[in-house]
Amino acid sequence: MNEISAEIGLEINNDTCCETIDPYLLDIFLAQQDRFRRIVGDMGLSAADSEDVLQDVSIKAMKNTARFESKHDGFKWLVKVTINQCLAEHRRRKSFRRNANEILEQKSQIQTDSSDKEAIAAEELEIVRQSMKKLDENLLGPIVLRYFCDMSSNEISEVLEQNPSTIRGRLRDARMILAKALLARGVEP
Repeated sequence: MNEISAEIGLEINNDTCCETIDPYLLDIFLAQQDRFRRIVGDMGLSAADSEDVLQDVSIKAMKNTARFESKHDGFKWLVKVTINQCLAEHRRRKSFRRNANEILEQKSQIQTDSSDKEAIAAEELEIVRQSMKKLDENLLGPIVLRYFCDMSSNEISEVLEQNPSTIRGRLRDARMILAKALLARGVEP
C-alpha cells in the first residue's frame, strides 16, 4: 500500500470509528490517476469539473467492497465509473453543448505561429473539435477511449460492457461523421 492510500485509509479509519476500508481499488485508482484525468478531460469537462469527477470516482473506489479477480478487472470497473460520472455530470448540468463550445472557443483563441502548416493544422484541429462536440454520447465515449486513451475495441467493449462489434460500429460511425465534417470544410481526412 502506498503512502497516500495509507494516509487516506488511516484518516478514514479514525473518522469512521473502527470501520476498515480495503484500499485495493484506491491503489489502482492512484496508480492510474493520470489515465483517469485524461479520460475526464477528453470527455469535455473543465479542469474544476474533472477534479470533482475524479474525487467522486476515488470515493466510489474507497466505498466499493467488491473484490475483482485481477487488477485489470478493477481498472475496467474504475474506467466505467469514470465515464459514467462524466456523463452524469454532463446530464446534471444540462449544458454540455454550451460548455464544450466555450472550451473549444477558448482553445481556438490560443495564438499559433504564423507558419502555414501550423495554421492549417490548427484549422483542422478546430474542425475536428467542432465535429466531436456534435457527436452523440454513444459515439463520443468509444472515440475518446480509442484515440485519446489508446484502448483497443476489445478493451473498450469490456469497459462499456457492449459487444466488440457494436464498439467497432460506433467507432466507424464516429469516424465517418468526422470525415464528412472534414470533407465538407475542404480538408482531406
